Amino acid sequence: MQTHDGWLVRVTPDPTGLNPEQSAFLADYAARHGNERITLTLRGNLQLRGLDHQAALDFTSRAVAHGLGLAAPQQEARRRILFASPLAGLDPDCADDTLALAHEITHAMQDLPPSWHPPEKFSLAVDGGGLVPSGALRGDLALRHEAGAWILYEGALRHQPDRTDLVDEVLAALQRSAHRAVADRALHRAAPFRGTIPPLLGPFLPGCFGAVAVLGEISAQTLASIASAGAAIRLTPWRGLVLDRPVAAHDLITDPQDRRADLVACPGAGRCAQAHAPTQRDALSLVTELRGRRLHVSGCAKGCASHGIHDVTLVAGPKGYDLVWQGSVSDQPAESGLDIEDVRRRLRRA
Repeated sequence: MQTHDGWLVRVTPDPTGLNPEQSAFLADYAARHGNERITLTLRGNLQLRGLDHQAALDFTSRAVAHGLGLAAPQQEARRRILFASPLAGLDPDCADDTLALAHEITHAMQDLPPSWHPPEKFSLAVDGGGLVPSGALRGDLALRHEAGAWILYEGALRHQPDRTDLVDEVLAALQRSAHRAVADRALHRAAPFRGTIPPLLGPFLPGCFGAVAVLGEISAQTLASIASAGAAIRLTPWRGLVLDRPVAAHDLITDPQDRRADLVACPGAGRCAQAHAPTQRDALSLVTELRGRRLHVSGCAKGCASHGIHDVTLVAGPKGYDLVWQGSVSDQPAESGLDIEDVRRRLRRA
C-alpha cells in the first residue's frame, strides 16, 4: 500500500505472537528498507512504513519464509481478518480452547468458496475473556466466552451454537457478511463495550510483562533489542505488547504513571496525505496539561487512530483544530479553528 511517506506493509502475526527470530527479521527489514519506524495497530498488527516499491514487493516472500503469513494472496487475506485474545494460553482465566478455536476457524476459512472475499477492514474476534474482559475485543463478528459457553455475536444478534457446530456457524456468518454494504456492517450495530480494560503495564501475570508503544510506534532498534533479549511478543489491539520477560526501551511505556500512555495520535502531516497537522508532535507537547485526561489527536476527520470516546479529542482541519470534550472525532466540536497554543490554554483552564 502506498502512503505519503512511501510504501507500507502489514504483518498479522499468528495469535501465538512473534518469536525472537521473526522480530529480528522485521526489525532488520524496517531498518534496511523502511524509515525505521514500526506501527502497532488497533487490530494487533504491525506496519513497516517508508519502503520503496521494490522492497514492498519483496517483503511478502521474505515474511512467508519466516512464518509470517501465507504465500497465496486469497488465503492470506482470509487469515488476516481473525484476531484472538492476546492473553490466550497465558491467562488461566481466559478460555483454555481460545487458541485452538482460533486456529480451527483460520484453517476452515480456507474452504470457503473461491468467490468469497472478506469485506474491506472486516474483522473476526475470538474473545476468550479473563483478565481482559469478554467483549473488549471488537469485531464485525465476535466469538465471546461467557459463563462457560461460546457465544457468536453478529452485530446486535446473539447466538449460542453447540460447540461442535461453532466453526460451521462462523463460516455461515462470514458468508452472510459478504453481502452487506460497508455502511451496514455488523460492527456499526454492535453494543459498545462498557467494561474496563486493565492497563497491562509492567509485570501483571506470571511470565507476562506488558508495555504500550508511545503513540503506537516503536523503533526498529527497540524491536531488535526485544529479539536480542530472546523475548517472545504478543500484540494487543490497544497498541501494546505482552513480553515473556522485561525489556526496557525509551519508546515503550511500562509504568502506569507515565502520562504518555494517555495519548493517541495518527502519523500526522508529512506521513499521511490526509493530515492537516503534525499530530504526534502536538500530542506530546500537551502531555503535561492533561492531568490524567485521555487525549486523541487526529490529523483529519477520518479518525484512523481511534473511533472511541476520549476526554479530549482534537481533529485537525485546514483552519486549525476542532476541540471535542468527552467525545469522538464524529461528535460536534465545542470550538473550531484553534492552533495548538489555543488548545493548551483551554486545557489549562478546564
